[in-house]
Amino acid sequence: MRRSPAHVGARALTALGAMALVLLLALSNVTAPLDDALFDLMAGSGKRTGSSQLVVVTIDPESLAQHGPWPWPRRDLARLVDQLSAAGTRAVGLQLLLAQDSLYDPQGDALLAQAMTRNGAVVLPVIADLSDGTQAATALLPAQVLIDAAAALGHTDAVADDRGIARRIALHAGLGSPQWPAFALALRDVTSSRASRDSLRAARARGRAAPRLDIAASDDHWVRADTVLVASPRITSDIVHVTAASVLSGQVGASLLGGRIAIIGRTDLPAEQRLSLPGAPNSLPLVDFQANALARLLEDRAIWPMPIGPQVLLSVILVTLPLLLLGLPGLRRLWAPMGVAMTLVLLVSWTLLLAGAWFPPFPALVVLAVGLAIGTASAWRRIRQRSFTDLATGVANRLCFDARLESDTRRARRNGQPLSLLLVEARGAASQAPGSESLATTLAAGLRLRAQRPRDLVARLDAVRFAALLPGTAPHVAAALATALMVDLEARLGQPRPGITVQAVRMGLASLKAEDSRGTDLLLRATRDLVTMRDPTAR
Repeated sequence: MRRSPAHVGARALTALGAMALVLLLALSNVTAPLDDALFDLMAGSGKRTGSSQLVVVTIDPESLAQHGPWPWPRRDLARLVDQLSAAGTRAVGLQLLLAQDSLYDPQGDALLAQAMTRNGAVVLPVIADLSDGTQAATALLPAQVLIDAAAALGHTDAVADDRGIARRIALHAGLGSPQWPAFALALRDVTSSRASRDSLRAARARGRAAPRLDIAASDDHWVRADTVLVASPRITSDIVHVTAASVLSGQVGASLLGGRIAIIGRTDLPAEQRLSLPGAPNSLPLVDFQANALARLLEDRAIWPMPIGPQVLLSVILVTLPLLLLGLPGLRRLWAPMGVAMTLVLLVSWTLLLAGAWFPPFPALVVLAVGLAIGTASAWRRIRQRSFTDLATGVANRLCFDARLESDTRRARRNGQPLSLLLVEARGAASQAPGSESLATTLAAGLRLRAQRPRDLVARLDAVRFAALLPGTAPHVAAALATALMVDLEARLGQPRPGITVQAVRMGLASLKAEDSRGTDLLLRATRDLVTMRDPTAR
């Protein structure tokens, strides 16, 4: 397919503009809410098997009413862990702040540590305090006696967006270096390897080997590494929930708890200490987020977000594809290659998601939509312009002239400005001669040469008649313009042509008067002047 240099240059400039817009959208995260919503829809579909392996043991208002306000004596927590162990749980995660030794019940710490040791697969949280950006970050660790009895430690940091919706977790994080695995990751690793405490520690050390840092390390900064996406849980969770009171009383036993991973956490926290679900602000307790993250890890459905560089490169390739396809057989209309490219963007995003990576498609989709809108608008303007243009001469046609005549007449009457109309007609045999189209082109060119102001309009009224509508032109100025046009036509028509002589045209001129209420009145007077006026080129 042959293309002119100007054609290729125009497409190259279009491609550069598309690249710049893709880069702007990707770096500014303007389309992030749309990408996140699409990720929730796509990643949340399909069969979920991880949820059936979990149970959330909630310390809820009912449990607090039966066993007293929080914090509970740690001997009660020891009893809760023993009950879960007796029911045959595979592992236990204590999503609770246990940062200090018990002041009033030192024996309770020992009892809880003993219960954790008997279970052999209890994970304790490392809670990051990132609330005040003016101060250094801190990490709240459990009491040392509990750390010694725990199978693993895991950080509970949830990476939430500006709306408080958490879709990301850092698989490793810590102060200065990503030294702790995520709470959900630690539970998964503990569950999969309960052989010995030494093997668990070795597994955690291997999991922390060479993590990918998300920010530069600093001793007083909370550093995240290996951040992955997890689908946001539904408002109605499919993970089994039981109350701590029902477990302590023995109402819930092995039939429901056996073979599951139990996560213990509070659900009585205030709204500001909760995360949000799409469309449900401050509705998700932190323990439910950890349970959802663990379920996705058990299913091996943690999704790696595509780095910004490859994301932009892939988006650029996809948005410039229509420029290469446009004009090929079957793709000559703009919507066809644009539709192919948009479909391909969604297909690539879905394919990569199935492969465990997330490509946000909306920067590319928005650029393609903008290109389609601009192309459609340009095509509509061309069609509209063509409908108001005489294709043989390139000037306006009768439809355009009639609309402009009425609007300019109303404007001139309203503002008290002059308006003149000049008619030129090919007469007699000249209009039927073989060179009549050449004569029409000559008349159009002559009128366009003299009517060059922004509001002037040159139009072809029919096969032999042309008009020049001159807003703001006084009668004496219009008469001078007609005289100049007469000279031009004498020079242009002076060359001998078959069937065309210098007496081939005539003119009519009229200016708006007070009694002209409509544009047709002005056209009628100009037509009468055309009929009665002598040939302008007569010698």
